[in-house]
Amino acid sequence: MRTLLVALPGLVLAGIGLTHPHHLDASTAQWWQDMHIILAVIFPLLGAAQWVLLADAPRYVRYPARAATFGYVVFYGALDALAGIGGGAMTLANGGRTSADEPLFKIGNQLGTVGAWCFFAASAAIVVCALLKHHLKAIPGAVFLLLGSYLFLSSHIYWPKGVIACACIAIGMAAISYASASGRSVIEDSTRT
Repeated sequence: MRTLLVALPGLVLAGIGLTHPHHLDASTAQWWQDMHIILAVIFPLLGAAQWVLLADAPRYVRYPARAATFGYVVFYGALDALAGIGGGAMTLANGGRTSADEPLFKIGNQLGTVGAWCFFAASAAIVVCALLKHHLKAIPGAVFLLLGSYLFLSSHIYWPKGVIACACIAIGMAAISYASASGRSVIEDSTRT
């Protein structure tokens, strides 16, 4: 169940990314705004999945990595609110003109960049801990999670790169969770005998 739960936010983001307009204008403003209202709920769940995967990490890694996860949620959420919800609302209010949105996008993108790097840092911590603890079983998840987190730095959830990033993140998180769960069952079985 945990494996499915940590994969679900990335999968939902990939699905929504298939509908993300590449440009904000009069014809896309309503969906742009509404989609980012939905995303305001989904993006933090990606951080929650990181939080769960960090539960088994040593304290000296878990606390800084969870601080990075918190940074992702806060700063990436600011991007979503400013450039997503605010940008869409301003374009709707201005009859499709987007020139008034520029300051929102500028500060939103700056904050989003900080958030994306925080996400990457927490993912890197998850990967290192998984590789040290589960060795070869963690390699597939590590590759997918790092690749997805790297692509996420510059792609948001736009098709195609952003959708691929979110799908890789989902696969990576699921694979690391699975490796961790199977590692626990082996340890639990050996302690019972």
